[in-house]
Amino acid sequence: MYSFARTPRWLAGHALAGGLLVIFLIAGFWQLSRHHEVRDHNAAIIERQDMRPLDVEEFLTALDAAVGASDAADAGAAAVDYGSGPLAELEYRPVSLSVAGVGWGDAVQIRNRSLRGVPGCHLALPMAADVSATASALDDDATDELRAANSGARIEGGARGVLVVAGWLPTGGVCEDAVDKGADAFRGGLSDLRHIEGRIRLSQQRGLLGPADPQQGRLDSLARTDVGRIDQQTSLDLVPVYIELTTAARADGTPIGVGDDAAGTGLTALLAPLAPPELDVGPHLGYTFQWFSFAAVAVVGYTLVLRHQARKGESEQIADD
Repeated sequence: MYSFARTPRWLAGHALAGGLLVIFLIAGFWQLSRHHEVRDHNAAIIERQDMRPLDVEEFLTALDAAVGASDAADAGAAAVDYGSGPLAELEYRPVSLSVAGVGWGDAVQIRNRSLRGVPGCHLALPMAADVSATASALDDDATDELRAANSGARIEGGARGVLVVAGWLPTGGVCEDAVDKGADAFRGGLSDLRHIEGRIRLSQQRGLLGPADPQQGRLDSLARTDVGRIDQQTSLDLVPVYIELTTAARADGTPIGVGDDAAGTGLTALLAPLAPPELDVGPHLGYTFQWFSFAAVAVVGYTLVLRHQARKGESEQIADD
């Protein structure tokens, strides 16, 4: 009855159907594994966001431990392998840091960033860690330079620093004004910034595709938040991660309003805080059912084709008899 299935033409059909079935199953299990990865990643983000914020000392200690402590601290951000191992486990953890000053002379815009469909940039500001956390490793001259950091000059002295993405700005000259070394009045309340709260993010690296920034020279605009590249052009010893700013305050604890909460005009009124990560599991589970459905259809459909062909052959044989 099924002798036709052993002919070369049908053997080729079996191989094709079997190959498609294997592809459908592999794709289905891969999508299922991606669903589990995203779900676990989201759960890890939620767990980290609920942790107690790290202060300056805890923040620097955790980073040094993650990247190999003293050697990584001496080498700077440019020598660190980002995005893997213990360092990645710190991403999205909250921090509450005191800063000695903002290195406006090293401010950088991260171009081509949109907010609700509006084009703009992210403002990245190198900031010196609080003097109390670094003074023991600095001489008196370096400490004085840290205290004068908000003058708009570059911070000298090799102090430990952190790159802070203050928020999003619209295009139309605003991004350029934000990194202009002479725009003191435009900075508004951020000139008095002495305390920040935010979340840890990993340095962004170029993948196989995407624009590439020059490896040499001083840049005021970058395609991505590349801490290692910014570390090359700042006198601070940047840690190998950056902070997304959520709240800012003056030395006396007075909040510095940003965006809708800002008082007056200028940079703080234009800045929009970056939104927390979206914890969507994505379409992977739906794609899993889709690929497994294709596999089921292939099995059932091909079985029906074989049965139909067998009955057809049997009917033809009866007619011939």
